[in-house]
Amino acid sequence: MNTSPQLRNRSRIFSGLTLAAALVLSACGGDPAPSAAPAKTAETAETAKSDPVVARIGYFGGTSLWTLAEDSNAIANTLKTGGGSVEWSGPLAPVEASEAAKAGRIDFTSNSVATFFNEADTASPLVAFALSLNNGNNQGIVVRKDAGIATVADLAGKRVAVSTPGSTGEYVLLSALESAGLKAGDVEIVYIANPADGVSALASGDVKALATWDNFFASAQLIKDTAVLTTNAETKARNWSLFVVTRSFLDAHPAAVKAVFDGLAAQAKEIQADREIERKARLADGQPANLVDLVLGFDPVQVVPINGEILSQIKEVGEQTVRFGFRDRVPDLTKNFVDVTTLG
Repeated sequence: MNTSPQLRNRSRIFSGLTLAAALVLSACGGDPAPSAAPAKTAETAETAKSDPVVARIGYFGGTSLWTLAEDSNAIANTLKTGGGSVEWSGPLAPVEASEAAKAGRIDFTSNSVATFFNEADTASPLVAFALSLNNGNNQGIVVRKDAGIATVADLAGKRVAVSTPGSTGEYVLLSALESAGLKAGDVEIVYIANPADGVSALASGDVKALATWDNFFASAQLIKDTAVLTTNAETKARNWSLFVVTRSFLDAHPAAVKAVFDGLAAQAKEIQADREIERKARLADGQPANLVDLVLGFDPVQVVPINGEILSQIKEVGEQTVRFGFRDRVPDLTKNFVDVTTLG
């Protein structure tokens, strides 16, 4: 594979910014997302099968398994064996990517286990076909050292920032509280829609703790006089990332979905074997070196199919979200997940 990182419009410019501002930009994705590619003319499944397959993938801001696979041509190569090709769109905000997929402008994007239940609550046009599995040390709670918080139980009565209700941040927080025998009402939850602003709130002292994930989690750790209180690896929370495809593309091109999975899985294995590939890509995308060092300390992901065992674990997360008050019941998961090993 070609593993040389390419400098694209997902890169972030840091010159002239303070370090704190730079960290926030790197975490939130910085630049406004360009519009996704125009939708193709609607086709029947039969017509689509006879035409060359083009997998349109929408990725989020920053460096991800999608963008690393774009750099290396991992997915392009697996699609090519079946006569297909790939088109990339991004960076897109998570909500924007989901809406673009539903509108037919892209075929593939990402989601998270906890938030994808919102899709499963409805007759969603999106289907999860793979999961990025790691030990959870990329999500957790960062606290100010001057807040007197040494254990999760010490969060009682403190102001804790999360992003939005039912989000990854709130799931991380409530999972930690549950592990310590506490409930949401035992802390003062502060909702800050933009996760990067949550990092700023922790830096200013407006909140005493921040529950967050990935680059935001790393950025919060770089604030002076902060410390990691706990991670999902310790609380056994399972808010993994999902790879999703539109139901129409899945029905028309199951072999292409399997090819995309194979490319993602191969890319993940290559990153596990050589983390320098990811380091170079993140630096090329404009992320500060000290942020990159922290992110590379997170457990690398492996891409796995959503088989019966994984689906049962996802159901446990659904049961958690019911206990946390995110929803009234666990949705029927069988309609929105597919075992990719049965395709092709």
